[in-house]
Amino acid sequence: MYYVLVATFSGSKGGTGKTALAVSLSIMASGSLRSLLVDASAEGGVTAYVFGDAPGPYLSEDPEGSLRSVSLGDIRLTVAVNRGPLLWPERVAAKVREWAESHALTIVDLPALTDVDAVERYMPLLELTDAVLIVAEPNPASLEASLYRFGEKRVVVALNQPRPYPKSLVDHYARVVASWCKSAGAEYVVVPYEPAVSRMGPGLLRVFDFTSSEFDAAVAKLIHLLLRKR
Repeated sequence: MYYVLVATFSGSKGGTGKTALAVSLSIMASGSLRSLLVDASAEGGVTAYVFGDAPGPYLSEDPEGSLRSVSLGDIRLTVAVNRGPLLWPERVAAKVREWAESHALTIVDLPALTDVDAVERYMPLLELTDAVLIVAEPNPASLEASLYRFGEKRVVVALNQPRPYPKSLVDHYARVVASWCKSAGAEYVVVPYEPAVSRMGPGLLRVFDFTSSEFDAAVAKLIHLLLRKR
């Protein structure tokens, strides 16, 4: 039986490709792991990527009714769809804990945590996680906003490239992330820019048949690190 993981995607800097990476991880893991992807952001980014304009009920109003199944080729994924802010985070967290018991991998996509109030609001979801995946871009503003600890939670950093970056710049900030991870007891993966993922959308989930070997290897490494026990 697989170790049950709840990984929360977080960080106080938006636009890092966090949601696209959450979807990528869930879809690519679903071929071998029973996977659940929970859209906990008010914008419904995961929902839009996978289903487009999905009708309710949504996680924010009816957690149990928000579950949808995706079956396409090797992809077998359950998604909790959402629109709007979570009105009862404690109620949602209780459901996520229940769902995680029957899934090998549960990924919760939070909105960007921009201030202390946002962190406090989503604390019920943060508290139940086994690991936190921080998604940051290779630029100083993103790293300054995103590199922080979550108490005793295990942390993995994805240095993500939602758009092309010069290799020299990526290498420089990879060293910055490596240094931070060493001091924080965290781990990291450099995720390359992947044009196929930039085309992902409703009806286009088969783009993962055309991703590069470098992208696939980075995502596989992230899955391995997130599932690894301390």
